[in-house]
Amino acid sequence: MRRLINNISFFLIAVLLLNCSDTDRGSLDEEILNKQIKEAKLTEFNGFYFVGNYNGRPSLYRYDRKNDKIKIFWNSESERVINLITSPDHNSAFFITKQKQRLKSSQPAIERGRLYRINYELKKAEFITQLEDGIQIIAYWLDKDRFTLIINSIDKVIASYVNKNTQLYNKFGKLLSDKTEIFDLTKDGYPISRMPEPQYVSPNEMFTIIEKNDSLVILQNPSDKEIKTNFYKKKLIQADWAENKRNLILLLTDKSENKDTIEQMNSFIAILDLKDKKAKTIFKNLPLKYFILIGDFLIFDSGIERDLHIRIFNLNKMADFKIIRINGGCSIKNI
Repeated sequence: MRRLINNISFFLIAVLLLNCSDTDRGSLDEEILNKQIKEAKLTEFNGFYFVGNYNGRPSLYRYDRKNDKIKIFWNSESERVINLITSPDHNSAFFITKQKQRLKSSQPAIERGRLYRINYELKKAEFITQLEDGIQIIAYWLDKDRFTLIINSIDKVIASYVNKNTQLYNKFGKLLSDKTEIFDLTKDGYPISRMPEPQYVSPNEMFTIIEKNDSLVILQNPSDKEIKTNFYKKKLIQADWAENKRNLILLLTDKSENKDTIEQMNSFIAILDLKDKKAKTIFKNLPLKYFILIGDFLIFDSGIERDLHIRIFNLNKMADFKIIRINGGCSIKNI
């Protein structure tokens, strides 16, 4: 009996110590997070570039926050902007134009395409290079300093061959590498290009996004405490950790949705509060594109086709800051 009592006492003490340890680690989590939130430094939101209709042609505009004005930035009678790709730090951008589009798809086929760079310091567009004709063009930033451009084209000699040309540029538009791979469709299949994965780990390494039982969960370090979400069987398209250290922004869609559908309206953006451990705001029925986060301002597309517009949301006030509309539609990426 005495041994049983001793064992029970030892077990209770162990449980108590474990609970105290968990409590201490949880308290440490919150102490570190509160300190980082208090000391957070935010990028000043001065404005941004976006794509909008101008005289029936997709062109470039710039929103100037200081003067609260929208001005046409670049347009051409012979070219249409098909993609604007802004760097992760929002200090550089490239855009692609085309003169003729052969088919409609989520990755536009182009003829006589051109690559331009936006010089943020001089606030002007700079021509980089003429692009080869292609059936598919894919563009993205590897990081804030390197930009990747992929053009897939049918071989001019053997129709069952697809040439995959991959070009790597620095943020100033200098070509760093240029390589071409040949794919035999009958043997190799169509070339697959892997896009950069979402940012699963926060820059301060305090939080990690994981999938558990088909649900998204946020792990907090060092305690491994779980912040549960109601996002079940959702595909994570984009994740961005706000500079305020408090918010996590997620772009999600149903896993069953066709990822090649441009105007898919079943996507949504969720703003998570890492301090309060819950979703604060959810924007539903959005086109499957992406969002921009500058300081405390979340910028994303809403609407569809000619009603496509841009919303600017203030994270600090949890309220809309401004809605931008252009006759014929506008977008932070393409229309």
